[in-house]
Amino acid sequence: MDLRKQRVLEALIDDYIATAEPVGSRTLARKYALGVSSATIRNEMADLEDLGFLEQPHTSAGRIPSDKGYRYYVDQIMKPAPLVQAERERIRHAYQVRVRELHWFIHQTARLVSELTQYPSLVVAPPVEQSALTDLSFIPLGDSTVLMVLKTSGGMVENQTFLLPEEFDAQKLASLAQDFTREFRGVAIQELKHRILDPLQGDINRYQELWQLALKWVTGQDSEEDKVSLAGPLNILNYPEFRDVDKVRRVLGFLEKETALQLVSRTESEGVQVVIGAESLLDDIQDCSLVTATYRVGADVVGHLMVLGPRRMQYGRVMSIVQAVSDELTRVLHG
Repeated sequence: MDLRKQRVLEALIDDYIATAEPVGSRTLARKYALGVSSATIRNEMADLEDLGFLEQPHTSAGRIPSDKGYRYYVDQIMKPAPLVQAERERIRHAYQVRVRELHWFIHQTARLVSELTQYPSLVVAPPVEQSALTDLSFIPLGDSTVLMVLKTSGGMVENQTFLLPEEFDAQKLASLAQDFTREFRGVAIQELKHRILDPLQGDINRYQELWQLALKWVTGQDSEEDKVSLAGPLNILNYPEFRDVDKVRRVLGFLEKETALQLVSRTESEGVQVVIGAESLLDDIQDCSLVTATYRVGADVVGHLMVLGPRRMQYGRVMSIVQAVSDELTRVLHG
C-alpha cells in the first residue's frame, strides 16, 4: 500500500473510532490535512474498498473499516498511545499492599483495566498449584473450625476455613504448621500431595487426614469461576454498536462462558495480542475486538488478561494500558 492510501486509511479509521459514523471523502478533506482534494480522497477510498480494507454499509453512506483494514491499521500504521503520568501512577500503586490474597488480586486487576479502558475486562488468575510454598499457618476459629493461610511464591495468599477431623489445640496446630513449612518450603503446590503421602515423611505423615483436607482445597479444587474475574461487562452498552439487545446478549453470554476463558488462555506469546472481529472464529463476538496479554513469573506464563470492545476500539490506548498492567503484574509477582 502506498503512503497516500495509508494516510487516507489512517484518517478514516481514526475518525470512525471517534464518531462511530461512516466516513465520507468530504469529511476527511475537511478534518484532516491530507494535502489532496476530496475527489482524490474519494478515488483512494474506492481503491481501498476494492482491496478489502474498507466497507460501505449503505450505497449512499461513507465507508467504514473492514477487519482487514483494522488489522493493517494495528500492524502497520498505529502507534501505541502513551499513558499520562496519573495513569502510570495508578497502575504502579494498585498493588502496593503487603499481602495479596489471590481473589482480591485478580479482581483488583480486572477492575483497574476496565476502569482505565472503559471496556469489559477479564483476568485469569495464576494457578496456585504451580506456585511454590513459602509458608503455612493455621488460625483456630473455635468450634473445631480452623482458618488455613497459605503463602506462595510471588507473595500470593490463599485462605480457606474447614472443620478439623479431631480436636487440635492452638499449640499443636502452630507446631504442625511450622513442621510443614520447614519440610516443604520451596516445593511446588502440585507436588505436595505426593510428598505428604510418602510414608517416609515421619511425623507429618501421622496427620494425613488433616493434610488431605487442606490439599483437597490447595491442589486445584477451586472451580473455574474462582480463577477468573470479570469487570465492567455493562461498559459495552456505552457504545452505539451494541444498541441491539440480541447482540448485547451474545457478547455478555460470551464473557460469562468458559469459551472466553479458553480463548484468552490460548495466548502464550510475548507482548500484547489483538484479535479483530471474525478472527476469533466465534459468532457471538464477530462485532468485537480483543486485546490480550500474559503475565509471568520468571519465564513461565502464570496468567492472562483480556479487554473486549467494539471493533472500532481505541487500539493504541488499550494496548498501552494492557502492556503497562501486564508489566506491573510481572514485576510484582517476581518480587
